[in-house]
Amino acid sequence: MTNREIARTLDHIADILQFQEENPFKIKAYRQAANSIYHLDEDIAYLYEKGRLDEIPGVGKSIKSKIEELIEKGSLECYERLLTEVPPGLLDMLAIPGVGHKTIRVLYEQLGVTNRDELLQAAQEKRIRLLPGMGSKTEFSIIKGIEMLEQYSQKNTLGFVLPMGQKMLAFLKDMENVKAASLAGSIRRGRPLVTDLDIVVAADDEAAVRCRLSHYRGIKQITGSEAGHIHGFLQFNIPFEVIILKPGEYCLGLFLSTGSKQHLARLFPVGTPAGLESCRSEPDIYANLGLDFIPPELREDQGELEAAAAGELPVLIERGDLQGDLHCHSGWSDGASQLAELGEAARDMGYSYLAITDHSGSLAISGGLNQERLAAQGREIDQLNQQWEDFMFLKGTEVDIFRDGSLDYDAETLEKLDVVVASIHTCFQLDREKQTQRLIQAIKDDNVDIIGHLTGRLLNRRPPYELDMEEVLATAAKSKIILEINSHPDRLDIDAQLARQARDMGIKIAINSDAHLKNDLRLIHYGIINARRGWLGKEDVINTGSREAVIAYLKNNE
Repeated sequence: MTNREIARTLDHIADILQFQEENPFKIKAYRQAANSIYHLDEDIAYLYEKGRLDEIPGVGKSIKSKIEELIEKGSLECYERLLTEVPPGLLDMLAIPGVGHKTIRVLYEQLGVTNRDELLQAAQEKRIRLLPGMGSKTEFSIIKGIEMLEQYSQKNTLGFVLPMGQKMLAFLKDMENVKAASLAGSIRRGRPLVTDLDIVVAADDEAAVRCRLSHYRGIKQITGSEAGHIHGFLQFNIPFEVIILKPGEYCLGLFLSTGSKQHLARLFPVGTPAGLESCRSEPDIYANLGLDFIPPELREDQGELEAAAAGELPVLIERGDLQGDLHCHSGWSDGASQLAELGEAARDMGYSYLAITDHSGSLAISGGLNQERLAAQGREIDQLNQQWEDFMFLKGTEVDIFRDGSLDYDAETLEKLDVVVASIHTCFQLDREKQTQRLIQAIKDDNVDIIGHLTGRLLNRRPPYELDMEEVLATAAKSKIILEINSHPDRLDIDAQLARQARDMGIKIAINSDAHLKNDLRLIHYGIINARRGWLGKEDVINTGSREAVIAYLKNNE
């Protein structure tokens, strides 16, 4: 079983236990173990063989034995038993935005709803509004949520598909016969949601590439194999296509396979002109067309052609430009790594600072810190900061924004911190005016530095809040507030369009990982991609600055 399959099994166990109102600490243990396994760098089967499963954060004796059973047998007896206790359709219903375990349990017990189709029917027949604590807004949200799932049912997050593509790409590049290979299509352009995985390969011996692919264990099924093309499905039913070209055809083939369709249609309204086959690089192709090179992330027909013709394309941010991360969680709240581990991981990434922004006290489900624990965490940070000359923890919080726009900590507490990230974690269904005013009040608070995951979206799971975004951005610009690109691939919030709009209004952006364990710090890669799609350069991002520059900027904005 793969890391993802084991993580998904543990998550499902946690879901079932939550339906059954089991011990919350037990549920949290399964969640933490699943999260750690999902983000492992190494194959969990390798760790099993080396007797190192207990090195995984959050994996204790009980969960370790279940992982061993999954690896040895490919199944788990206690999981199979739990599946018989809860209708499987209830687990699928959790994907509906705004529908949680308690709501599903009530719908199941009161209306006998066991799957999405039955839930949709109950909503359309207006039976849900008759239940205590629910109403017409709940029915409307359920209908819209199911519609959203159906709309994106064939798409997966970049964070889910890209690692699979990179692994498959490395497998092909390992061939002596393969002269060049690259991911293509929407995954190369870094779109947050992708439908399939495209790879372009340059090789003299197509038969050798086909033979190599036949031995790739990640392929679930090959559904077509024509000259120059192989397509089918990978694990988790991810569609893939491998395009095999002669080395002389590779450059143009990669360019055309990258897209987007709109970008190419604007470039070639009457077909691809002759002569481009001789180009040996994508910059050569654009130069042949009288344009500056356009990076793949910008090829969406959003003004990039006009900018390239005028020599006005931005110099896009690179991963190496970042000097730190301003949103990270530790074992003090709902993280799975201790402060020292996070510090060493950040130093390994070349960072000179890392803000520890654990949850504030009201978010009890995430182990939020009361003022006493926040002070104790601060003392540990002071001790750790004495160990390094090239690195420093910044003291911070991710403070909850309450329904009325007030903050979880008082001003005196927040004033003592280096970084204050303010985020919404509750009351997602407020109407447009109330949600907007709630957020604006937090933006205007002198102690707030950064607004975390501004729109609250979870890709494929929860739509953005209802907000008057023009008013929000105008207030952010006036208040000199920083907006976050949350790099978690389930969020990528703010999105590229909002990032570009904010940049044009002079609003600074922070690209943060929102890490909950040390390996999550590397999720920053997805935030960089999102920032590049938003036309951001180094100068637009606050955490490309030095530690001293960031601290001075935050202090001057108070």
